[in-house]
Amino acid sequence: MGFFNRLNTVLKSNLNALVDQAEDPEKLIAQTVLDMRAEMKKAKRELVQTLGAAKRLEKEAGDLEEEAEGWEEKAVLALKAGDDDLAREALKRKQKVRKKAEDTRGRAAQQARNADAMKDTLERIEQKVEELEDRKAQLASQVRQARKTPGTAPGSTSRFGSETFDELERMAGRIDQLDAEVEVHGIIDDGPEVADLEARFRALDKATGSSEVEDELAALKRKLD
Repeated sequence: MGFFNRLNTVLKSNLNALVDQAEDPEKLIAQTVLDMRAEMKKAKRELVQTLGAAKRLEKEAGDLEEEAEGWEEKAVLALKAGDDDLAREALKRKQKVRKKAEDTRGRAAQQARNADAMKDTLERIEQKVEELEDRKAQLASQVRQARKTPGTAPGSTSRFGSETFDELERMAGRIDQLDAEVEVHGIIDDGPEVADLEARFRALDKATGSSEVEDELAALKRKLD
C-alpha cells in the first residue's frame, strides 16, 4: 500500500505549493502531471501484484479443499476397515484443512476487494490528471488571479474555483481512508485481554469441532450401512 502514501505526498505537496507566491503555477501544474504519472505507473505495477496475490490465494484455497476431500476418503477407508479411531483422526484433519481453506478464500476475497477499490480510485485520479494536462494554462490563470485577489483564504486550492483541484483533494482523502483501512486489517493486538479472548474462542472452536467430527463420523457410518 506504499503507493497510496507516495501519491498523496506528490499530490498534496504540489497542490499546497500552488498557494506559494514564489511558484510559477503553470510550471508547477505541469510538474504535478509528470510526478503523478510517474507514481501511477508504480501504483499500477503494485496493483497487478495485488491481483496476482488474490489469484494465488484462491488457488491455494482450492488445493486445500481438495486435500480436505482426500481426508474424508481416508476416513471412509478407515471405517470400512473397522477402525473408528483412525476415521475420527482423518475427519479431524479434514476439519482443520477445510477451516484453513475457508480462511484462505476469505483472504483472497479481501485482496480482490482491495484491488477493486484501488483500481477505481486510480482510474478516477488518472482522469483528473488528464484534465490537469489539458487545462493547465487555464488553471494557471485562475491561480494567478486568486493570488491577486485580496481576502482569499490561504492554504486551499478550492479558492481557485477548479473542480479538478477539488476532486483531486477529495480523492486524496479517499486514498488516505483506504490506506488506513488496509493498515487496520494488518494490526495484531497481543495484549492480555485479547489473548484471553482468543484462547476462549479457541476452546469453543475445539469443543464445537469435536462435536462436528462425531456428527460427521456418524453420518459416514450411516452411508456405509
